Amino acid sequence: MKKKLLKTVGLMMSAVLALGCMACGNAGGNEPAAESNGVSETNAGNETAGNETSGDGASKDAANAEAAGEKVTITLWSQFSDPNSTDGNYVAFYNALESIKTDMPNVEVVHEGTESESYKVKLKTAMAGNELPDVFFNWGAGTMKPYVDAGLVLPLDEYMTDDVKSRILGGTLDNFIFDGKTYGYPYSVAVASLYINTELFEQNNVKIPETYDELLAAVDAFNAAGITPISLGEKDLWPGLMIFGIHAIRMAGAEDFNAALNGTASFNTPELVAAAGKVQELAARGGFGSSAMGTSEDDAVAAFKQGRAAMMFMGSWLNGDCEADDAAVKGKISVIKFPAIDGGKGLIDEFHGGSGETFLVSSSCDHPAEAAAVAQYICEKMSKDQYLAGSGMPAWEADMGDTSDLNRLSQEIATLTADATGYVYWLDSLTGGSKADTIMNEIAKLIDGSVTPEDFCVNLQALNE
Repeated sequence: MKKKLLKTVGLMMSAVLALGCMACGNAGGNEPAAESNGVSETNAGNETAGNETSGDGASKDAANAEAAGEKVTITLWSQFSDPNSTDGNYVAFYNALESIKTDMPNVEVVHEGTESESYKVKLKTAMAGNELPDVFFNWGAGTMKPYVDAGLVLPLDEYMTDDVKSRILGGTLDNFIFDGKTYGYPYSVAVASLYINTELFEQNNVKIPETYDELLAAVDAFNAAGITPISLGEKDLWPGLMIFGIHAIRMAGAEDFNAALNGTASFNTPELVAAAGKVQELAARGGFGSSAMGTSEDDAVAAFKQGRAAMMFMGSWLNGDCEADDAAVKGKISVIKFPAIDGGKGLIDEFHGGSGETFLVSSSCDHPAEAAAVAQYICEKMSKDQYLAGSGMPAWEADMGDTSDLNRLSQEIATLTADATGYVYWLDSLTGGSKADTIMNEIAKLIDGSVTPEDFCVNLQALNE
């Protein structure tokens, strides 16, 4: 992540509050929609969903460039496979998919949604065979770079008018820029926080942790009470990236950790060895319960929603799940900053997260202007709606309307991050490819105790040599 984002995102969080760009989420927007108005689903069970919405200012010029009366078909892939999900990103995506029917009538979007881990495999296969769809969801930074290097994705600069650029908040494009060219529009600034079940803390007379020692004391107390302290779905590997990521930020600081991830500094430092040791100690202490390695992320979220775990360190997309009508913990969850660690170089106002998810346009698509317009429309529409649905901060300026019923966890996170001094984006997205796979597997070994913290850092540093 470029340094500009470290300075601007924290300011952006405050600006969002000042603009009043917070409004009520749409919990009722998931009714199946007919396919006759311009959006089709090709995978079973993926009927579109959404509300009556406006286009949020997205340019329609490209969509109208086609000959009058002719509809342009744009194929679209995403990881948003469940139109009935309460995850705010899913809600926002299906809202956009629905409203694009009326706001871009000359375009028919044919969508395929695939579950996240399967989606990554599907993209790799399509990339290898040069069979990518016109528009597809992807992550930025190191994950996007192979597509750019192979010439498989379209630079969008010629479609980014001054008006469009003026609505995109500063720093949110950084992970989509390579060699001065921009390949994606942002739609969200996601931040990871420590989610706390306040009811469980009160019932068990446990102090909400303000220091790392208090976090360890809470782990011990909940273990003694037979409650999972921190819900973790390490079977899917990527959740462990977040646990190690925040420990590395607290021990090494955001700037030095970013440098190691970018290959310009070493992983094999005393601070990162100490961070790895803290993660391993936390796991051995029972911090993640007894079965984290065999628990999927979906099951970990379900356990937290059902009140069977006291804490969860996760991105702000969890907000919608925690406040969903079917969540036993609705109204009982709060978010806090992950505690600082004594002796660490990192600051309490350095965060894990940032802007790094987008929709790319294939360089081989038949209708590049229309495809670029679809990508812009979805990202700008999602920017507003994912925030209103309780997932992350918006990356575009917009009139949010009535702000009184905004997801309260989103408001808490906006307050937490108002004075942010540094960000480290998701480790797999920053590094990408086999490097990301190696880091995930090494963290899993760290958590299950099969690698020492010292060897862990040596193994990671080998990726930079």
